[in-house]
Amino acid sequence: MSAAAPKPLCVLVLGGEMEKGLAAMNLALAAAAAGAPVTLFFSFWGLNFLKRPGAGGRGGPLSRALGWMNRDSAAGQRLGRFHLAGFGRWALRRLMRRKRMPGFEESLALAKTMGVRVLACSTSLEVMGLAREDLVTEVDGVAGAAAFLEAAADATVATFS
Repeated sequence: MSAAAPKPLCVLVLGGEMEKGLAAMNLALAAAAAGAPVTLFFSFWGLNFLKRPGAGGRGGPLSRALGWMNRDSAAGQRLGRFHLAGFGRWALRRLMRRKRMPGFEESLALAKTMGVRVLACSTSLEVMGLAREDLVTEVDGVAGAAAFLEAAADATVATFS
């Protein structure tokens, strides 16, 4: 008897807190290692994980203000709990290094080598004052909600908001 193909995984990342990005990457890597097709769709504050350092601030005055106020890139994301003015983030990163756990950026690079598809929400990019060139190279494309719905139609869906 042959084993069934793993069910696709589609992950929607809406929140920009560090632990949400790490959890999304953990699921994506586990599913990809099991041979499942994986799509990561980043929208709203989740786009911060895909920003290049210093990017943002395009468009009208409100979009520029959002881009300017928004936390910068994956490395700058704060913890949702126990941030403690940056000490919590520092402590978590230190613990992760001791346990040889990769950070978000390393996990994203590994995921790409495993065939994970990474999409950025086109509508959220525009609202946040970002453009495709403001994103890291691991991003496969910019797409709308219809692309997420198509990827999620027959997949297991996880949401980090």
